Amino acid sequence: MRAPDGHPLLRLDRLSKRFGDRLAVEALTLEVAPGEIYGLIGPNGSGKTTTVKMITGLYRPTAGQVLIAGIDLRAEPERAKGLLGYIPDEPFVYEKMTGREFLGLVAALYRVAEPERTRRIEELLDLYHLGPDADAYVENYSRGNRQKLAILASLLHAPRLLVVDEPIVGLDPESAIKTRDLLRRFAERGGSALLCTHTLPFAEQVCHRIGLLNEGRLVEEGDLAALRRRAGLPDASLEALYLHFTKARPS
Repeated sequence: MRAPDGHPLLRLDRLSKRFGDRLAVEALTLEVAPGEIYGLIGPNGSGKTTTVKMITGLYRPTAGQVLIAGIDLRAEPERAKGLLGYIPDEPFVYEKMTGREFLGLVAALYRVAEPERTRRIEELLDLYHLGPDADAYVENYSRGNRQKLAILASLLHAPRLLVVDEPIVGLDPESAIKTRDLLRRFAERGGSALLCTHTLPFAEQVCHRIGLLNEGRLVEEGDLAALRRRAGLPDASLEALYLHFTKARPS
């Protein structure tokens, strides 16, 4: 499945990142198609966070390319980032603003004009029933409400690709379900998402394909059925497959 212009919405082409003598990510190649949620999982130190930071432009790759809908992130960063929404593992929000003011600021940065700006903000606030808290200062928000606000901010400019790092940390079960459904609807409408998480049951529920990253290399990739076949474990959970392919053992 490809974007209408013939490109996947995300392509990493032999992407590498070195920190001194340490190779954190090595020749990583993968694609995420329109309508697909791709889960990138692996142990701590496997290169997931480094990969996310290269996709979002926070780190410059040592080698390789990041292409967003066929646009080279290094050559045309503003154009590529305009198609991208990023949900970090630690929500970055301005504490001295209200939730509504913060969303307005983000919308302005992405040049979402009125009256579309107000319509989008109100529509998104309804997703998590944040309307009653929208005019409170963010410094008074719980960790979960800050996370919800960061998720909503990533969607304001109608991105085609979401990069999602630990989206349900700090969320109560009801909000985690809402987040799962939000990602599914985003994909059903033709968007793509790259999801990094340690919450493997959540990844198993929401991801179409999984990439297993270990020591900076992609060691396995496929849907759950394909991973089970390769492991010879027909009824295995994603957690069991993760342990099998990364050679990890429970402590």
